[in-house]
Amino acid sequence: MTVTEPKRNLHFPANPCPRERRTHSRLSVDDSSIIILVRIGSRLVGRIVDISVGGCRIRCDELFPVGIYTRVETEFRIEGLPFRLGGVVQAIHDRHTVGIRFLDMSSRKREQLDQLVEEIEAQHDHQG
Repeated sequence: MTVTEPKRNLHFPANPCPRERRTHSRLSVDDSSIIILVRIGSRLVGRIVDISVGGCRIRCDELFPVGIYTRVETEFRIEGLPFRLGGVVQAIHDRHTVGIRFLDMSSRKREQLDQLVEEIEAQHDHQG
């Protein structure tokens, strides 16, 4: 006597949604910035295009010369507050635009960044 398992009806969506890995919402900004390549000390000038408490996206004036997981520091000033935050290149969107994930942030810097993001969110809500 053979026991057969009942057939399972598995339903898969036709177009599964890609999994969103980002845990913080990004907010559009437009201010000057600098990316410092920690290992070689090179500085790349650009514009910060968006920011969250977890990272930012920067568009460089020159071609971005290194790959992902490169240690960097970012310098920018938003709403009059200067920031210098360490991080790692998390994504390369095109030859000029990179996504940076912030790392090793002190509690003071984290608090300042949280406040900045809240202010930007409030401005966006007020405008939109």
